[in-house]
Formats: sequence, C-alpha cells, structure tokens
Amino acid sequence: MGQLVLFFALQLLGSWACLAVGPKDVGLATAMGFLTGLAVSVFLSLPLLLLGSFTVPMVVGVLTVALSASVWLAVRRGRVTSRTVLQLLAWAAAFTALCVPFCVWNFATLTYDSRVFVEYAEALRDDHELRLETLSYLHSWGSLQIVAHALSLLTGDPFLYALAPAFSISLGATFAVTLYRGLGELDVPQRRRALAIALVLAAMLAVPLVRLHVVYVHANWAAAGYLFVFATLFWLADLKNDAAYLPAAFLALLAFSFSRVESPMFTAVFLVLALSQTRLTRAAVFGPYVAFTVVLVSWLVLLTAVVPDDSEYLTPTRGVLMVVAMVGIFAAFLVRETAIVKRLLPLVPPIVAVLCVVAVGILSVTHLDTFQTSFGIWQHDLWLGKFWGYFQWPLFAVLTVLSFWAPTPPFSRPLRYGIALFFVLVVLLTTLGDAYGSSRYGSLTRVTLHIVPLIWFYFALVFVPTRSRANRLDVVGR
Repeated sequence: MGQLVLFFALQLLGSWACLAVGPKDVGLATAMGFLTGLAVSVFLSLPLLLLGSFTVPMVVGVLTVALSASVWLAVRRGRVTSRTVLQLLAWAAAFTALCVPFCVWNFATLTYDSRVFVEYAEALRDDHELRLETLSYLHSWGSLQIVAHALSLLTGDPFLYALAPAFSISLGATFAVTLYRGLGELDVPQRRRALAIALVLAAMLAVPLVRLHVVYVHANWAAAGYLFVFATLFWLADLKNDAAYLPAAFLALLAFSFSRVESPMFTAVFLVLALSQTRLTRAAVFGPYVAFTVVLVSWLVLLTAVVPDDSEYLTPTRGVLMVVAMVGIFAAFLVRETAIVKRLLPLVPPIVAVLCVVAVGILSVTHLDTFQTSFGIWQHDLWLGKFWGYFQWPLFAVLTVLSFWAPTPPFSRPLRYGIALFFVLVVLLTTLGDAYGSSRYGSLTRVTLHIVPLIWFYFALVFVPTRSRANRLDVVGR
C-alpha cells in the first residue's frame, strides 16, 4: 500500500511540474509524470542526504512544497482548468491502478548488482544521510537508483520492488505520446499513428531483455528511459520551435547522467550534438541548461574529491576529465551565436564523430587484449544472444540500410549522429577496465539497452510518414 501511495504522489508531482514549466500539453505531462516525479524526488532528496536530514518529515515536506509550487506556477501561467485537474487526477489514478499487481506481488528480479543498490539504499535510509565514506564507494555505481530506492523510507518496504514496473508503465506512455505528437507534426493520420505506436511497443516487448528489465532492479532501463526523454523532447522542441520542452529534457539528461558512472561520457556527446544543431536561440536554451550544468558539475566535483585513486571505474583523473568536458561544452555554448562559430556549427557532428573514432582507435591499440576480448563478447551477444530475441539487431541492420533510401525526418541530425556515436562509445568502453563478461546480465549487453527505445522511435519517424510530406519537412529541417 505504501508504494502505491508514493507512486500516486510522484505521478502527480511530475505531472504538475511538467505542466508548470513545460509546454501546454496535458497528455505529455500525464504520460511522463512518474518519470519526472521520480527524477525531481531524487534531486530534492540529495541535498537532504548530504545535510543529514533525510527523514520522513523532511522528505514529505520538501516534496509537498515542490508539488505546491508546481500547482501555483501552473495556475499562474493559466495552464489550469477544472478539466485539467480532472485529467491529471484521472491519469494518476489509472497509473496507480496499473501498478497494483506489481505492488501487491513482488515480481522483482535481483542479481548481485541489484543487492548492492538495495544495500546502499538501506544505508542511506537507516543513516538518514549520505556520508563521504559512502559517497566514495559510488565510484562503481550510479546514484540515481540508490537514492530512488532509499525513498522506501516513506513506505516501510526494504526497497521499492515495484519501481521498475512503475517506471516502465510511465516510459511506455511517454514513448506513445511523444511518437504520437511527432508523427502528428509530420501529418500522419491518427489511425496510422496509433497502429505504428502499437507495433513498435509490441516489437520492443517481444525482446526478452526488455521484458527482463521491466522488473529487474538495476540502473539500465532508467538510463534508457531518461536518455530517450532528453533526445525526443529536444527533437520536439526543434520541430515545434518551442523551448518549453527543454526543462523536462534537461532534467531527464541530468537523471541519465546520475544513472551510471560512465553516463556523463554519453551525455557529453548527446549534449554537443543537440546544442550545436538546435535552431533555438541561446537565450531560449540558457536557463535549463545552466541549471543542468551547475548540478552535474557540482556532483562530479564532489565525487572526484572522494573516489579512490585505484578505482576500477570512476577515478579522480576521469572525474576531472568529465568536469572539464562539461565546463568546456558550456563555454562553447556561450559563444555559439558569434559569426565564426555559427559557420562551424554544421561541421560539429562529423568532427565529434572523427574524434570519437580516433579515440577508439588509439585505445584499442594501447589496450589490445582487453579490446579483443570485450569487443568479441559484445558482438557475439548482440547477434547471437537469445536475450535479444535473435531478431532485434539483424532487423535494426536491415532498417538502417533501408533508411538511406527513405526521407530524413526534419531536425533529426542529432538523433542520427547520437545513435551512431552511441555505438562508438560502447566500443570505447570495451577498452576501459578489465574485460567485460558475457550473458544477459553483462555490462556491455545492459549498456547497449540504453539506445533501444531511441532507435525504435527514430525508425518510426523514418518509415511511418508519407514520402512527400517527409521530403518537404526535410528541406525545412536542414
């Protein structure tokens, strides 16, 4: 019962927050309500943890203030009618009802990694604070899931065993609404849009690994969801020339960056692609982007100061490099509207691609044994792993080839380059640390899951619209 109440509250918090600072789109606000509410609750809980004030009264008080502020701002912006309130309450009730089976019965799948997340969450919940000693252990584990499960402080459960299914329900709804909105902008009829969404969601759920992560206590499905939200909302912002999508987009990118220790590496690439190719003005992007940068850089600086030198994953050197990268990207953003930089912006995606490929080439030579072992395991698991259903990556390969003859979706250059460079970065990971293991629970397999929702979304944009409409919009998008 406690988890149901918490999920209902987070759904309302996220929906009102989206309505308060996002576009006037009640459908999108309700669809991504839980994803947003979870991210907001995690980032509001972190200061309480660092201050040693992570108690039930403090957490409830902070979340109540956040909800009240969101409602007040939505009302002040003229976003609220009696119909709006009923819609938000109705979806919150429906969402909670869908979560009932997963809260009543524990379907959670746990491995060693899962138990580490749970144990750290228990430590935060019991100590009511995040000590520097505990923080230093996060050189191998993202903090998002740990803090999220620490919210079991409010429910009395050992951990939030229904969190992954609840997240999956919200992600499915978000996928459906964003794709519906995007295809609508491409003049796809409603019935065709609905059919396309049903087929794509069915195709994703046909993959055994996706179904596993719907109930698996780990960080990868959340990473996939938040990366998807950032990329698609930023695309919608460009498509509609509406910066109102950006606060939720940057919140999602922040959640993705906190999900795993290597996530900021992917964040940097997607951020450069989005910021260099957007048609939105610097002033329109500045507010949410500066907030994102301040929070992420502060967190990375804190982690870098406490992680051990001999860490297998996040070392002080790697932490400094991540900080420098984020600060450098922000500095480049500040001068993006100068004449010389404007002329260089179209060249940014290929330049980033070349730099990533060169880095892979250098590291694969200097770490040849690790590269050969890990890359071989990754390739074998992609094409021959039954947990991918055998069909997914061959199908993606076929669709990729066919997409070269299909019209290009408007403003989709960051999506195309982002998807391609994601795989380059995964290859880069094969050269770092020790050789990665095989199986459905292997790190490389799970990391590759991060891009799956975005690939399906992109292919839907490519193949569902009619050729004439897509061609006309492609000219506009260029």
